[in-house]
Amino acid sequence: MNWLDSVSLNLINKNLDGLWTRQQAISDNIANYETPGYKVKQISFEDALRKQFKKTATENDLINNIKNTQPELTVLDNETMRLDDNGVDLEKENIELVRTQLNYYYSLQQISDQFSRLRTVIKGGQ
Repeated sequence: MNWLDSVSLNLINKNLDGLWTRQQAISDNIANYETPGYKVKQISFEDALRKQFKKTATENDLINNIKNTQPELTVLDNETMRLDDNGVDLEKENIELVRTQLNYYYSLQQISDQFSRLRTVIKGGQ
């Protein structure tokens, strides 16, 4: 078994990729708060990762499917918040930014914990 190519590490790694992409989209939304006609970008990847668990039979297939899962970008064309057709709800975007940052830090902590456990095993429990 390859400890560095496990389902859990690949899942956390892909989660970090998705959260990073979401954070970039949210930052773009906030930066364009005053841009007339700007439409909000949203990133989705959690449902795509969940589907991989339902449709995959073997661990190797699951790892490959997780690696191949990509975040999906959606532009909300029909949503406007102001008369100039700007779709950014600044309060909502700031809340999503904080939530995404917390999820990112939590995922980093999960990777750190996993490597700490591996280090403990390698050292023989010391």
